[in-house]
Amino acid sequence: MVRGLFLFFIFTFSSFGLDLHSNIKSIISEQNYALNRDKIDQIFAVESEFIDSNGNLNYAKITNALRVNSLLNLSNSQPINLEISFYSPTSDILMFKSVSEALKSLGYSYFLSKSLKSDTQGIVWQITMNSRFILDPGALYKELGKNYIFIKDVKRDGQFSFVYSIDATKAVLSTHQYISDIEYDLNKPLEPYFLNISNKSEALIKSYASDRWICVIKVLDRDLNLITQIKSDKPEKEVYIKFPPNSYYMLIDDAFSLENIKRGLKIYIKSN
Repeated sequence: MVRGLFLFFIFTFSSFGLDLHSNIKSIISEQNYALNRDKIDQIFAVESEFIDSNGNLNYAKITNALRVNSLLNLSNSQPINLEISFYSPTSDILMFKSVSEALKSLGYSYFLSKSLKSDTQGIVWQITMNSRFILDPGALYKELGKNYIFIKDVKRDGQFSFVYSIDATKAVLSTHQYISDIEYDLNKPLEPYFLNISNKSEALIKSYASDRWICVIKVLDRDLNLITQIKSDKPEKEVYIKFPPNSYYMLIDDAFSLENIKRGLKIYIKSN
């Protein structure tokens, strides 16, 4: 079953050819598409208007055009059980983090992971959620686009079941802001610090005298694979780390509680 699912997604991704009408059919259902075919042909007569600057379908424009023409209804009178699958040929960790954050930003904080399968061809992540609202492809398109992640295709394989093919090869995730080559104060964290350290060589991280930082530092590559890490079993006042080749992100945490660094941290990150 899993092997067949992978082959389906791989074929979809590799053969993708900006099939606008196939995507419209999936978004509004085959029945609604057939009933409104003439109207749809008229609305989308100039298909190039619905292609974005990266050569992908612009799902925000597509769903907006459908909505203003009364062809898109994403709400239901009662909660429904949605099943959504995401496929990407890139890193499973990167897919999981980027899509999870996008869903939460759209208000889908409560969803269950049904399966997370990966092999050398990529990853398929299946989730379920109970909601009155079907996931809006246009809203997801805009949210993922903030991190240079693109929807390549949307298919409907059941009344409330959808499959998304995702391209995350150019992904750059949202990170905490800082200034290189000076000592910079990071404010009190609400979550672990997540920093972009591409083209950086080393870092010195200091805690405040009245805090008790039990450090956890992880250096990751662009696909969020772990390169190296530092873990302490005692409070640290400063930690130096030299970044190995291919370092792209750094996660800074406390082994027990972020309350241990409630005053924040001071960082000096040196550019190459």
